Amino acid sequence: MSYQVLARKWRPRTFEDMVGQEHVLQALVHALEHQRLHHAYLFTGTRGVGKTTIGRLLARCLNCETGITANPCGECGSCKEILDGRFVDLIEIDAASRTGVDDMRELTDNVQYSPSRGRYKVYLIDEVHMLTNQSFNAFLKTLEEPPEHVKFLLATTDPQKLPVTVLSRCLQFNLKRMTPEHIVGHLQKVLAEEQIPFEDPALWLLARAADGSMRDALSLTDQAIAFGNQKLAASDVSTMLGTIDKQDIERIVDALVERDGPGLLAEINRISDFAPDYDVILADLLSLFHRVTMEQVVPGSADNAMGDAAQAQALARKLSAEDAQLFYQTALMGRKDLAITPDARMGFEMTLLRMLAFRPGADRRAPPAVSSSGNESAGRTERAEPEPEPARAPSVAQQAPQPEPKPVVPEASASAAPQPALQPEPVPPQVMDDAPPWDPEPNEPGFATAPQEPVPAAVAEEPVTAVIEPEPMPDEAQQAEPEPQSVTEHTNESPNIELAPPVSEDGFVWERDYRSLDINGMPGNLASYSAMKRDGDTVVLTLEEGHARLLNERHEEKILAALRLRFGDATQLKVEEGEPGLHTPAAFEERQRVARLKAAVESIRKDPLVQNIVERFEGRVVEESIRPIETGRR
Repeated sequence: MSYQVLARKWRPRTFEDMVGQEHVLQALVHALEHQRLHHAYLFTGTRGVGKTTIGRLLARCLNCETGITANPCGECGSCKEILDGRFVDLIEIDAASRTGVDDMRELTDNVQYSPSRGRYKVYLIDEVHMLTNQSFNAFLKTLEEPPEHVKFLLATTDPQKLPVTVLSRCLQFNLKRMTPEHIVGHLQKVLAEEQIPFEDPALWLLARAADGSMRDALSLTDQAIAFGNQKLAASDVSTMLGTIDKQDIERIVDALVERDGPGLLAEINRISDFAPDYDVILADLLSLFHRVTMEQVVPGSADNAMGDAAQAQALARKLSAEDAQLFYQTALMGRKDLAITPDARMGFEMTLLRMLAFRPGADRRAPPAVSSSGNESAGRTERAEPEPEPARAPSVAQQAPQPEPKPVVPEASASAAPQPALQPEPVPPQVMDDAPPWDPEPNEPGFATAPQEPVPAAVAEEPVTAVIEPEPMPDEAQQAEPEPQSVTEHTNESPNIELAPPVSEDGFVWERDYRSLDINGMPGNLASYSAMKRDGDTVVLTLEEGHARLLNERHEEKILAALRLRFGDATQLKVEEGEPGLHTPAAFEERQRVARLKAAVESIRKDPLVQNIVERFEGRVVEESIRPIETGRR
């Protein structure tokens, strides 16, 4: 006997065998039991959900020799002939191949004849939306008022294409997509009957690949049985489908949660050997982070649609709400990028690296430093004019330890050597927002790491840039001499800023030393707008009302953890609403910024080279263009 595929062998023979369409079956069973039968039924839904199967079952219910019943006997001649596909009064029409108006006229002509074998003549028209407008017009009158011995059963995957005149003449039932739980449950039953050994993760992979279609799930199962040599292993199914299994997803997510950049790249490199569909992997991650968020917002709501409810619940406890949202949005944008990225793996890899690099609280580092060899310097671009340097330029260079000034194109920038500085107050290092979150090895070449000790708070030894514009010149002067402009990168000194901030017993100054606490993300931003005082073991933070409202329990826990690392485990935190005053970290940093800018402007004004350029070319310094270059960002 020839082999019969699972999708045909396990086609439901009764309403009880149907999986996942209870809302449709209940209505049909009640209609059959009370003999309230409509003359036209329309079944809609995606492929493989049971539209044609329900139509054939309904034909058996109407023509069973025991009478109209919701439970046909399956033993009478009519039932057997319908099961075998040879019942003369069940006319199945494929509208995709018989779309012409002549075919429809032939149908309407034959409708008038009484059934030859059964109680009803049943017309089962599949993909009815494929009929032409002329065919529909020829069919409308018969569809509205058919003979009493005729029932029309229409099936379509695209009901939007049907004319409203057809929809209004039918009793419509929308069949749902099969959930992964329904598919897995049915596959377990089928494989147990077929005596095929299987692994549960393999069935979940098949259920997700079927995308709501039970027929597709059974067809994929047939393929997987052949691929795995009469058994279903998750690794074999994953290889066959070009996807990765649940354990691979878990390893990727664990690397993200643990901020393990090298481990994440190693996992991506490992799964790339299987040539997976990266879009499917991102879709699985999206589904997981969606259920994680559901569990965080409404505990206990995470379903087992992907077979990983336990993992979703565990992640909901480990991840913050901000992290879950970041991962979800990044994966969502990454799926869009896959369509335009030059290489699918590259796009997938960049998506996961974004999750690490921009995760709140991730450690940052400076970008690779530019080599000091050669004549180039960061932030400076020069282009020499064809004219030679004037003869008096060397004397200008002797007044300041600078290279010889060269004429440059307008609005370019250059730099000057730094000058010694006074001993300023320390400020925290600048945090970079565009670097990967894992730190290099201590002696890793080619990388400039953020300083471990606080850098000076005042503006000493910070280079600045400025633009020098020429003053308007008479026509004769413009003809006699070109109008070169120059800019300079300059180090400047500024005096320390005398403040009177509160100082704790151990010398800790809140506004100055706040960044050393390493409070990142939203908690760090909110705390930077607060004033601090200590009352024994209690740290009291004073915040204005607007910022205090944004500070939730999770934020306070992160702030308290940082304070305990600095002041001891007995430290407690108290947040009060009020006026924080001037001694907040945010205000302190703004004062430092203003002071650096002021010192930079004064330094540019007094620079001998700048004065010489202004005097020689009758230019002026555009003070609005002066910007001190932040240390560590060059």
